[in-house]
Amino acid sequence: MEESVMGVNEEAPQMSFSQKLTGVFFEPSKTFADINRKPSWLGIFVIMGILLFPYTYTIMSRTDTTSAARQRLEASGASPQQVEQQMQVVERLTQSPIYLYGISGVSPLLNLIVYLIMAGIFLLLFVIMGAPLNFKKSLAVTYWGLFPPGAISMLLSIAILYIKEPGTIDAQHVLMSNLGPLVDSKAQPVLFSLLSSIDLFAIWSISLLSIGFAAVSDKKLTTKKAATGIVILWLILVLGKMGYYAIFGK
Repeated sequence: MEESVMGVNEEAPQMSFSQKLTGVFFEPSKTFADINRKPSWLGIFVIMGILLFPYTYTIMSRTDTTSAARQRLEASGASPQQVEQQMQVVERLTQSPIYLYGISGVSPLLNLIVYLIMAGIFLLLFVIMGAPLNFKKSLAVTYWGLFPPGAISMLLSIAILYIKEPGTIDAQHVLMSNLGPLVDSKAQPVLFSLLSSIDLFAIWSISLLSIGFAAVSDKKLTTKKAATGIVILWLILVLGKMGYYAIFGK
C-alpha cells in the first residue's frame, strides 16, 4: 500500500495543452514524458492547421510559382507557342482567389496525410528496434516533435515574404537555413540537393523526434538510439533526392 502511494506521489503532474505548447520548445524531455502518459495529437493538429493556412496562401500569392511550370513545359519539348498558351492558363489559375484559398484550405489535410505516413514509418522502424509503441503514440510524437521547427520556419517565411517584393523569392528556398546557397543549383543539382538537406530546422526536428520517441518507448530506446534510427531514415530521403536530381536535373 505504501509503495502504491509513493508511486502516485512521485508521478509528475499532467501538463495542460498550453504548458506542452511552450514546454516542447524549452523542456522537451518533460513534455514528451507527459505525452507518453496521454498521447494526444488533435490539438496540435489544429494549431498546425491554423498556421498552415496563412503560410500556404502567402507562399502561393507572393512567390514565383510559375517558373517551375514553365521549365517543365520547356523540358517536355513543347513548342514556344504551346508553352505560352499553357502558361497563360497556369498564370490565370494561380492568381485566382478561389485557387489560392482552395489550396490553402486543404493544406492541413494534406499535412495530416503526410504525418500519418511518417508516423507509420516511425512506428515500423522503432517496433523493429524493440520499442513497444503504438500508432497513437507515434503520431503524437511526430506532430509534437515537428511542431516547433515547423511553426518557427512558417512564421519566419511569412515575415520574409511580406518584407520582400512579390515574385522575387523561390518558393522552395524562402529561408536560407541550409548549405544549399553555397553552390549553383543549376550547375551542380546533385551537390545542391545534398547541401540543402543539411538544414538547421532538419537538425532541430531530428533532435526533438529523438527525444520524443525515446520518451514514449518505455526505456527501450535511448535518445541516441532513437536518433540513429531517425538519421538513417533521413539519409535514405537525402539519397533519394540526390538520385532524383542526378536523373532529372534541377
